[in-house]
Amino acid sequence: MSYINPPSETYQNISHKTFYSQILSHEIGYNIYLPLGYDEGGERYPVVYHIHGWMGNESSELLPMEKIYRSREAVTVFVNAISLEKNDYIIALLQIETLVVKELIPHIEGNYLTSAIRENRMISGFSMGGAIAFYYAVKYPDIFGSVTSYAGTYHHQFHKDYNGVGEPVEKAAGLYKAMMEDETYLYEEGILFLLRQNADKIRGKLYIDIHIGTGDILICENEIMHMYLDSLNIPHEYKSYKGIGHELDKIV
Repeated sequence: MSYINPPSETYQNISHKTFYSQILSHEIGYNIYLPLGYDEGGERYPVVYHIHGWMGNESSELLPMEKIYRSREAVTVFVNAISLEKNDYIIALLQIETLVVKELIPHIEGNYLTSAIRENRMISGFSMGGAIAFYYAVKYPDIFGSVTSYAGTYHHQFHKDYNGVGEPVEKAAGLYKAMMEDETYLYEEGILFLLRQNADKIRGKLYIDIHIGTGDILICENEIMHMYLDSLNIPHEYKSYKGIGHELDKIV
């Protein structure tokens, strides 16, 4: 993975840009979609930040996400979450947090016509990026008003010893019960702890949309997330797609 990855083809209304990251001491690439009419009236737009899956980059999901970003009147930013290539997931999570929350968002909202309020700031992602987007939305409910996770990879955030990857969905209830009996799954700064800690800030204020295919090896961890949100009475949309695997283009 590299710091700057322009798309190999031209996409209408999408520009590839860079910004300087203090934490990585380097220019970092991103793609930005500006909706039709952006340059005409000075109107401010909602903004969506999208985080790619593991070993992807800021250009790898432009095509599968095309019908999503072109269907809404919003600025869409495709992040280069370069730290996802690191073997230490926790270090990567913290670096991307600084990259996105403390560096990229201020850069975008200082240079483009975005409506910089929580309700109009959204985050989404696929696979590892889907789980990271969800984590940041839960950790910063005062920053994000909406999160969409496509086939999120949550097991790293549940616990380092979580073993449900590849299990059939019928085992989800049993795995969830065992997790809830093991307090180590509720470790501080883990996703389950943050959901419980911030439940009152999230409930009815953060729009949560989770997508997963029934043929995805991550189906169990997504079912478990669904169950945990239900246990906290946190409203959310949970959409499963019969027979679809870990395939962003088919999910969207």
